[in-house]
Amino acid sequence: MIIDAILTARSVLAEHLPVPDGVRIRSLRTHKDTRGDFTELFRDEWDLGPRPLQWNMTHSNANVLRGVHTHRWHTDYLAMAAGEMILGLHDIRPRSPTLGVSLLLRLQAEDLHVVAIPVGVAHGFYFAEPAITLYAVSHYFDGSDELGCRWNAPELDLPWPCDDPLLSERDTTAGSYSAMIADWQSGARA
Repeated sequence: MIIDAILTARSVLAEHLPVPDGVRIRSLRTHKDTRGDFTELFRDEWDLGPRPLQWNMTHSNANVLRGVHTHRWHTDYLAMAAGEMILGLHDIRPRSPTLGVSLLLRLQAEDLHVVAIPVGVAHGFYFAEPAITLYAVSHYFDGSDELGCRWNAPELDLPWPCDDPLLSERDTTAGSYSAMIADWQSGARA
């Protein structure tokens, strides 16, 4: 199933639109005063899945696409610090009730939300303009937990708003969707 539009996190929450099972989206409250503002990014009591162990920050240039990746063992947590991201999601878990669900979700620093992406949900990040992303993971980095495929694989059903994005070497040489699925199935924990 594909939703043929780029949705905002706010509209997904308000309209109860389908997202891959286990993906959590939470609105964040910003408190402003004359000095600036303050926003809580994470509280252990929020139902976002496994607890984050490592926090990271990326600066992305214009027309950058990161992914598409998925993980066997760790959950990702994302929030925008500056700019905006188009987050592509696609459920590859064979036993998931949302197997095959795909969507593009717009995350903006001006309308803060945190998104938790569980294991087995393939994801990519597109930045039309320069942006800063804060992200955390529930397990420390492990290269064997990094699976991926070409960002424009037709099986993903992700109508990215770009034709020729800047990619890392790894993402440029990523394998096919079917190879990613085979890798997932050969060692998946979920």
